[in-house]
Amino acid sequence: MPIIKFEPKQTKIKTILPGSKSVSNRLLIIAAVGNFLPDFKNLSRCDDVKVMYEILHSNTNRFDVHDSGSALRFLTAFFAGIVGKWQITGSDRIKQRPVKDLVDVLLQMGAEITYDNKEGYAPLTLTGTKMKGGEVELDISKSSQYASALLLIAPMFESGLKLRLKGEKRSMPYINLTLELMSQFGVQAIQHEEEIAVMPNQSYQPANYSVEADWSGAAFWYELAALNPDISIKLFGLNKESHQGDKAVIQIFQKLGVDTSFGANHITLEQKGYKSSTPLEIDIRQTPDLFPAVALAATAQKRPFKITGTANLAIKESHRIKAVEQIINALGIKIRIGEDDVTVTEYPQAFPDKIKVKSEGDHRIAMAAAPLSTIIEQIAIDDPTVVSKSYPEFWAEMEKAGILLE
Repeated sequence: MPIIKFEPKQTKIKTILPGSKSVSNRLLIIAAVGNFLPDFKNLSRCDDVKVMYEILHSNTNRFDVHDSGSALRFLTAFFAGIVGKWQITGSDRIKQRPVKDLVDVLLQMGAEITYDNKEGYAPLTLTGTKMKGGEVELDISKSSQYASALLLIAPMFESGLKLRLKGEKRSMPYINLTLELMSQFGVQAIQHEEEIAVMPNQSYQPANYSVEADWSGAAFWYELAALNPDISIKLFGLNKESHQGDKAVIQIFQKLGVDTSFGANHITLEQKGYKSSTPLEIDIRQTPDLFPAVALAATAQKRPFKITGTANLAIKESHRIKAVEQIINALGIKIRIGEDDVTVTEYPQAFPDKIKVKSEGDHRIAMAAAPLSTIIEQIAIDDPTVVSKSYPEFWAEMEKAGILLE
């Protein structure tokens, strides 16, 4: 197994973060619906965005989204409204990730979609047709991407879209990000409480756009800062006014002692000291992608913590709670997993010198493991390449901090 080791090189680190995966994939759908070429600067080069780009510019009608949940949801909605016959499939894990709530609403609006295997899951066969749109209800308790998928294609609907959100409202910042990007390209939505309306006869207009850096990817640098009070980290490309929900990483890691200061075109992270005896209590339901970095940072600080809003982590790229649990158990720590929360209260006197990490095919698990190498002598990891799903430059950039993959 490849080994992650820490060999300190410098105390002042600079890195340029990649473009946001969430922004990039939304932009590609906007360009496809608007029927203009996607001429965007700093588009993410990660696997999920490559998959979306290649499918939208392919000459086939059979599509493999691999491990991309956003591609599955966004493309199901998009091709439901494009005349032709289409098939969408993906990896074994994608075939376990739910899509039924989205498909049910598309069927209600006139789509023709059938399940090729198991009801509620890919693979799907779609016969594209003009959908009427109109007033619908959508349960977003499993994924906010259902709502974003419908909103992004709203200009394709004859009657516009009046979307009433039902179920528990998790990951709402991602829906707000979708609405902001739609507005940037000329499609306005009216939002009132749990209802979002997109009037008919609107269309996306081409515009210059530079993709901001990924706040989700910044989380692992925050984790590194949380564990190392002697280093200073400059992250370039982040937008202070960003609509990305994971910008909440600033406030969350402040509770772990990390101070964020904004410069002209960067932010600087520094550990200002912390008391490991101070418990951490946060709700992660609006920013679930931050869970691995936050949970492992708190663990490495030997800080008692309770993280709530974790129920949906079971249907991410991995069962993300169990994947993090494996790492915490390897450190000799007991973790209590509730229906919608995760708790750690007691720590051993010392961590082991060596541990093994199973990435479970999940990019965020592999990336969250890396900063632990600054407190663990050696970490063996089964598949470090999974980081390419969202952050292909990750290991090369971490090397600047002395975190080496051997």
